[in-house]
Amino acid sequence: MRRSPIILFTLVLLALYPTLVSAGPTMNDVQQALVDLTPARSVEIMDAFSLGFKQGRLNISDTLHLINRLHDYPGEQVDKEGIVLAIAHALQDDLPAAMLMEKAEEGMARMVPLDVILNGVKGPPRILGLTEREYLLSATKGTLYSKGIFASPSGEKAATESLPLPRFDTLVNEISDALADYVESGQSPMEGPLLYQQVSDRLNDLSSLKAPIIPAGDARLVLERITPADLTSVVLKLFE
Repeated sequence: MRRSPIILFTLVLLALYPTLVSAGPTMNDVQQALVDLTPARSVEIMDAFSLGFKQGRLNISDTLHLINRLHDYPGEQVDKEGIVLAIAHALQDDLPAAMLMEKAEEGMARMVPLDVILNGVKGPPRILGLTEREYLLSATKGTLYSKGIFASPSGEKAATESLPLPRFDTLVNEISDALADYVESGQSPMEGPLLYQQVSDRLNDLSSLKAPIIPAGDARLVLERITPADLTSVVLKLFE
């Protein structure tokens, strides 16, 4: 008995369905793209990226998009390599790295030169590069740790001052980004109360949304413990 073309087409689609569903980019695609972009450092960078994928700090599709975009973007090879290394180093230092990827993508969308995306501009106006933003992430995390605010290991129940990793990462991202906005606005790094207000406004705004990005309790915990002097200490190092 002959089967109609429609039935045959349906059978072919059903046979191909698992392949079509799983046709998204893979870690192997990311690894190959890194080899094409920076063969000498691809193993080191991929090791860090693999950790980021496992922790949920990086997304495979977004990472592959960034690498491919860097490959075709005009600029020096050393800067292209420096951008992916900055992201890798953040992950190696147990820092959230998604914001660095977002800033790199944002810079390329605005046709900013790669050396500016990586290293910034002293100004005026001041523009922070990924290397300085990586420092802010690290310093912010260190400040929270010094105040007894930690990220709880994956799978363990968080204590009162030990937050699940995604919530802790969000705090680190938003505080460091608020400090970066303050520096790029050209205001004095010596104005601790203004720095504190900048961070306070950011955390309170994000916790008061209808669907809060930061739980109100997390914002309150941070704002009760950090001081203007803590934030001044973090920002001053950008001016050394």
